[in-house]
Amino acid sequence: MKLELINEPLIEFGNDFLCDDPKMGITIGGFFSLSNQSHRSEIHYSVIGTKGNTELFIDWINNLKSPIESKSEIVINDTLSISDGEIKSFFDDEDNFHEILNENIQNKKLNPDFPGFNKESIFKSEFLNNTSNNISIKNSDIDEIIESKQKKLEKIDLICSIFEGAFVNLAENCINKPDICFIIIPEKIFDKLGSVPFGKQHINFRRKLKSLLISKNFEIPTQFILESTITGNKRQLQDMSMIAWNFVVAQYYKTKNCIPWALTDIDKDSCYIGISFHKILNSENNVLRSSVAQAFNRQGNGLVFIGKQFEWDQAKTKVSSPHLRYDYAKDLVQEILENYILINNHTPSRVVIHKTTDFWNVSDSELFCEAEGFKDGIKNKLGDHTEIDLVTIKSSDFKLLRSVGKYPVPRGLLCKMDESWGVLYSTGYIPYYETYPGVYIPQPLDIKIFEGESTLRNVCREILSLTKMNFNNCSYYDGLPITLRFAKKVGEIIQYLPDGSIPPNKYFYYM
Repeated sequence: MKLELINEPLIEFGNDFLCDDPKMGITIGGFFSLSNQSHRSEIHYSVIGTKGNTELFIDWINNLKSPIESKSEIVINDTLSISDGEIKSFFDDEDNFHEILNENIQNKKLNPDFPGFNKESIFKSEFLNNTSNNISIKNSDIDEIIESKQKKLEKIDLICSIFEGAFVNLAENCINKPDICFIIIPEKIFDKLGSVPFGKQHINFRRKLKSLLISKNFEIPTQFILESTITGNKRQLQDMSMIAWNFVVAQYYKTKNCIPWALTDIDKDSCYIGISFHKILNSENNVLRSSVAQAFNRQGNGLVFIGKQFEWDQAKTKVSSPHLRYDYAKDLVQEILENYILINNHTPSRVVIHKTTDFWNVSDSELFCEAEGFKDGIKNKLGDHTEIDLVTIKSSDFKLLRSVGKYPVPRGLLCKMDESWGVLYSTGYIPYYETYPGVYIPQPLDIKIFEGESTLRNVCREILSLTKMNFNNCSYYDGLPITLRFAKKVGEIIQYLPDGSIPPNKYFYYM
């Protein structure tokens, strides 16, 4: 085993400023979109909620106009793992602009003051609300459903219908189409119906509601806000500066074509595709699967593609991790590249596929020879000259401990097992912060190059770069590359889609 430390990747902001820390980069250079003419100086929003919650939210978001002093150190939530091709998470990330706080320590590098979101600050943008676009829902209607004797699943359907109707009302009658719609979820809904048992699994209220709104194809991104966020009743929400940083970055990205920051250390002609799997909600069996593919470029422009359902029966295959048939893999990657080229107006010369299970070729299975399917699909679309890297990314049980010091090994440490296999610490000690901003002992990633010309060092360097592209917050890093980070959430959302609906392929709709 050979140890190697990969330098922290730099990201690019406005005015060509390069930095490794998103908050410092924005504070000095501003959003990347300021440099490529995609910046929006006004973000118009609407609100769906009870009259009381709507008023509270407008007051809450108006407070973000002013500077906010930081008070506590935040801890990055990196509690993610990969098992049998599925992304596992210990926490729900719908409201991901919250961070876990440690109130006993203050670190201004880790949690800097928030400069205020307005046109005069470094953000050069502001939130605006046309009250005519706000849609009210009645508290009495919600109470009547919650207090009724109907089954919980029926209650979820009825409450979802209320919000769905309000969203349709907004889309069909809005004065001017908003850039984003904030939906305030009363705490009593989340407490009573947030997750309801269904066979061996659970119905997630927010995932189901998100799928219903996405299926309308109104091209209005949504952000769910828990009532406790704006009332301040959650203990971990005491530090408004970090909430503000995370919130404005996420909403700015959801405003079409706006880019908070971009990668600078990776190939601009490369298309990065992540492929993972999720179980289909089914009360009778546990064998249906679907693939979730996400494609990104260096600016974080993301596309989502949902593969057809397929059966993966471990009792028959003797393997728990799913694999794809040749035609399935070929058709999926061709669809991805066709849309990627259309939307980005750019044809990549290199395609990198990150997959959460091992790649099978014809020597492993003549039926599930997915590797050949991916390669043939790429070459059909882009030509034989295209560079292709097939990379497996899994969680690793490998542990490397330091003999001295109170912190774990540094982020970016690569334990090279051989030329194509290594263990990468995507989380760990951050020299810039002079601390480890995580909750648990860092769990590294197992990286294997199944096929490709790229070196292990370069593949891991790109993976490390892609962990900095989670625009759902303003964190220094994430535990997984963005190609795989939200696969679990997307997979859960799409399984609730009404039959026959065609979901949008823009990544920000699923955030």
